[in-house]
Amino acid sequence: MCQKILYVFAHPDDETFSCGGTICHFHQLGYEQILFCATRGEAGKTGNPPLCTQEELGDVRTQELKNALSILGMDRLILKNYGDGRLAGQPFSTIVDELCSVMNEIRPDRIITFPPSGISGHPDHKIIQKATLTAVQNISFPTKLYYIVIPESIGHFYSSPVSFVPDEHVTEKVDVSPYHQQIAKALAAHKTQHLSVERVFPGVLSGKTGQLRKFEHFQLVVDKTS
Repeated sequence: MCQKILYVFAHPDDETFSCGGTICHFHQLGYEQILFCATRGEAGKTGNPPLCTQEELGDVRTQELKNALSILGMDRLILKNYGDGRLAGQPFSTIVDELCSVMNEIRPDRIITFPPSGISGHPDHKIIQKATLTAVQNISFPTKLYYIVIPESIGHFYSSPVSFVPDEHVTEKVDVSPYHQQIAKALAAHKTQHLSVERVFPGVLSGKTGQLRKFEHFQLVVDKTS
């Protein structure tokens, strides 16, 4: 039986920005990978110049997400519509209950989500982290929960504000340098978000992959396998 990984994020593109190389890596290893995405990203940017109206953006970003996931090697998408920028206004227990249901159905060996800071500080990211942690605490099968983290030692690579953790918090890292081309293509697939892509990874849309991370880092926070 193949190993399973469940990724839990808030918006289309979170998966590529935060751990696109890791998705490629575990695809190569034959893992079954599932993404739970809580919103359709309808409150985000429409592109510059605009590629669609604000009303069309949710549908457009849904297709962009599917295109990116095809490049990275994701096996399944669970896309919800909790409302971009409105997760804090949703009943917290509803999100937790749905995540518990998804986890119990899939029974993933690993679960990956944001750290409490949300990395960028986005309120939706923080809600998803809290809901994921709560759901993991409520389930009974063996699994591991990891946070995606950025160690302080590589903070100088980032031109946009992000939250770092002490290097000693990192418990696992994945060498994603073999997957830079796939990461760049997946970032480019999120066409309406190219301004954000260029802000975080300058030059990547014109073929310069030097700003992409060599490693993606993780912190093990819950181990229910022992």
